[in-house]
Amino acid sequence: MSQAPAPRDWLLLVLGSTYKFTLTGFYLVALIAILKKHGYSLNQLSWIHLIGGIEAAKVLFAALMERRKPGRFGRFRGWLLAATLGLAAVFALMMSADIVGNFPLLLTCCVLLSAMSAVYGCAMLGLSCIILPRRERGFGGVIQTMAARGGKMIGGALVLWLYQEYGQTTAAVFMLAFTLLALLQLLLYREPESPTAQGGLKELAARLVSFWRQPETGWRWLVLLLSVAAPYAFAAATFVPKLADLGFDPKQTGEILAVGIPVACLIVTPLSGWLSRRYPRRKLVFLLYALQLPLLASMTAIDALARVQPWLPPALIIALSLSYTLLLPVILALVMDKSDRTTAALDSSLQFSVVLIGSYAAGFAALRLAKLLGYAQAYWVAVGLALLVGCVLCACRRLFDASEL
Repeated sequence: MSQAPAPRDWLLLVLGSTYKFTLTGFYLVALIAILKKHGYSLNQLSWIHLIGGIEAAKVLFAALMERRKPGRFGRFRGWLLAATLGLAAVFALMMSADIVGNFPLLLTCCVLLSAMSAVYGCAMLGLSCIILPRRERGFGGVIQTMAARGGKMIGGALVLWLYQEYGQTTAAVFMLAFTLLALLQLLLYREPESPTAQGGLKELAARLVSFWRQPETGWRWLVLLLSVAAPYAFAAATFVPKLADLGFDPKQTGEILAVGIPVACLIVTPLSGWLSRRYPRRKLVFLLYALQLPLLASMTAIDALARVQPWLPPALIIALSLSYTLLLPVILALVMDKSDRTTAALDSSLQFSVVLIGSYAAGFAALRLAKLLGYAQAYWVAVGLALLVGCVLCACRRLFDASEL
């Protein structure tokens, strides 16, 4: 059994998760809002969103991490250092060049940002699995979820505010400064020892298949992970352009998506930890997932709500995000439960890669359908998708009981 995490471990989880989701907030909120303001079409934004799907390739980086023997920087710390240095280079480039007006350069920066973010996230997942014992993982999921929401406030709202008030260069300087702060923490951190996977790349590649053949996972777990976040991701991909079409400027959009949502989520996320101590996971997953259904259905009437009161759509978006935030710590704990310590990075990244594939594919499809059919019809598709995922959850209900053992 692993030892209880030291204060330095919790500090790294908090700041590391905050920084990781600052990158997410910057990419999916701030950058998209800035590009929308500069006249980018939904089709162009859908490609930017799809490039973000490079995150789903983190399992490939995980295989490299597990294959390489720990060196002087530790099993995961060296990868975190390398990714942070790469991100610093990307933000330095953004600081010195006009990427908004240069589409090829913009795409290059998006690819690099997504790739380095994937490496960083993969290493953080692996580190979380080795430093958090099973009894701490529910609480660890809550901490990481709260830190993630704080990160989105920084990467979304604060960066958009800096952009609105001082311009693109200042926003990039801030992201570079935060990256250097994360780098400093990593330089001072000492990673605990942990067992590593035996064998070479062939054995690790075999693990990508054998993981899904275990009694506690199976192919049903693969389908569940692929679909569980898709309904919310489908709707969330439209938040920025829809708010812009409703008349909200980039600063207001940032305040809604990267302040309103994270602050509300920071308040209610501890409720997920409280519920996890009182309800079995099977019941909790169904209860929290069911909260999304009426809220997704309400999104189909978002234009009518806007005519009644302009701030009703933002309130609905925040409520939908709250329902997903309550579910997220439970999913995080399940992923860590099903990850073996000897292949922690590979197992956890493999599972999250599947979640991200489903999420980014849903987001890409949502923007395309919104362009083709309109937002209301696209949200009806989200409702149908949510009902289908509910059927998947019913088919996989025994897998939640396996995690209680």
